Amino acid sequence: MNQSKTQPSRRAVTKTLMTALGSAMLAIVGADTWAQTAAYPDKPIKWVVPVPAGGGMDAVSRIVSAGMATALNQPIVVDNRAGAAGTMGTGYVAQSAADGYTVLTIDNSLFTTAHLVFSKLPYAAPKDLKLVATLVRIPLVLAVPGDSPSKTFQDFIQSSKANPGKISYGSPGVGSPLHVGMELLQTRTGTKMLHVPYRGMSNILTDLSTGTIGAALVDFGSARSFAESGRIRILAVGTEMRLSQLPAVPTLDELEVKNVPISLWFALAVPAGTPEAAVTRLAHAAQLSLESPEAKSKFETIGAQVFLKTGAEVAAFGREQAVFWEGIVKPMGIKLD
Repeated sequence: MNQSKTQPSRRAVTKTLMTALGSAMLAIVGADTWAQTAAYPDKPIKWVVPVPAGGGMDAVSRIVSAGMATALNQPIVVDNRAGAAGTMGTGYVAQSAADGYTVLTIDNSLFTTAHLVFSKLPYAAPKDLKLVATLVRIPLVLAVPGDSPSKTFQDFIQSSKANPGKISYGSPGVGSPLHVGMELLQTRTGTKMLHVPYRGMSNILTDLSTGTIGAALVDFGSARSFAESGRIRILAVGTEMRLSQLPAVPTLDELEVKNVPISLWFALAVPAGTPEAAVTRLAHAAQLSLESPEAKSKFETIGAQVFLKTGAEVAAFGREQAVFWEGIVKPMGIKLD
């Protein structure tokens, strides 16, 4: 009788203890995840753009961050930290607290090839940085002066082969995606041209339009007005599909120049070690921003294409890009310091 009265009491005590222990374990294991999912973000986020204001990366960052601020219900402050070809601002973020409150726009070269051309960097990608999501891709197009005798891509290649080293091309700098892309194009086509580095795309387009240089890979957004006015002629598109704005211009793949994926891509990154829950929230907010009609309309004006990858897909993409471009750039032996 007494045993039957005390047994339920023991079970109750045991159940209470197990419940308390389970709650404690959940609190210990899941505290960070819970904090991130329930409270993150609870203050403004700093978005570092490692180039000066006014360019394509800056424009994309401001478009996407505006939509993400609405989705996250927190202000996002864009901070342009230019210097050392973008590596200074990138290093700043890599060394920041991994709490989800400092994020970065990164591009092809800063993520995949900068370590090959700079002997010393304030960061190591991908060890110090984690890709949250790819954002957009800006197609690169091969352009020549508007009065060039090369009316087609085939004309241009024939002329380049007939005059090795005599046709000059411009790029925004040694080791930039546009420089590396043009070097890859020469490798694939068996041509040799003279590289002329510039400071900024506007100077390249000006000299291209006047015939000071004979060719350049340029982003379509910057080149659009020059092409529409006839000051330059676009011969080929670097992405796998033709551009809707240039339906008559073939892709390099169509021209039988294979495995030359020349475009600019921009991605959102955070310091390595940022809690996965914060990464997931940022990725979801980026998706909402990219899918908004307002953002798509603005991307159209700068020649950008939505290029969204998140989670395991963006991690795989980052690894593939690093391997591919290292195989291209390393043999070139390009060094900037």
